[in-house]
Amino acid sequence: MFDFLIVGVAATVMLDAMQLLMKQIFGWPATNWGIIGRWAAGLPKGKLVNTEIGTSPQVENELTLGWLVHYGVGIAYGAIYLFLVYQVFGTTPGFVSAMIFGLGSVAVTWFMMEPILGAGVMGANTPDPMVTRLHDLGSHLGFGLGLYLGGLLIGV
Repeated sequence: MFDFLIVGVAATVMLDAMQLLMKQIFGWPATNWGIIGRWAAGLPKGKLVNTEIGTSPQVENELTLGWLVHYGVGIAYGAIYLFLVYQVFGTTPGFVSAMIFGLGSVAVTWFMMEPILGAGVMGANTPDPMVTRLHDLGSHLGFGLGLYLGGLLIGV
């Protein structure tokens, strides 16, 4: 009944683990979830786009809010993945479908989140766009792996 919670949390944990691994191997920083919290805090005020988010004033509890948003989105993605696999494709979660979904989910980062936060499409406005893109891809590959492992946890 709540399989999507297990799958979504497992996938998000793996995304975070992948970011820590990339930090250790390549020195790439993990995502600052406080920035996402700062952005989310502006939503009730009608502020969807904040291209100056990095220099915007901090808001109270932004880091906590950012982590909540991060895991909430991961759980929602887990639900969407399971819906697609079970209801649309009539199969069960598997490695290939999980990795494809994980890779596909990077499109939201590249074409929605990064532009509305001022980083540009596919991180084009960041100091090193290629590193940003590789970081995003690696993170979402980790998410896909987590979807697969979450599927194993729920016994499929």
